[in-house]
Amino acid sequence: MKLESISVAGKDANQSGVGKKFLIISISITVLLNLSIAIWFFMNDMGRFLIK
Repeated sequence: MKLESISVAGKDANQSGVGKKFLIISISITVLLNLSIAIWFFMNDMGRFLIK
């Protein structure tokens, strides 16, 4: 019984490592995209998009 729980915990540890890398990459891509959109808004007169 203890051997099964150790092997399952080992598999979960490997999967969480991949998940953590994917989470960091996806957050960084999201931040870069949001920053580029914010810069584009500031360069192209943000007021005309927000106030109609």
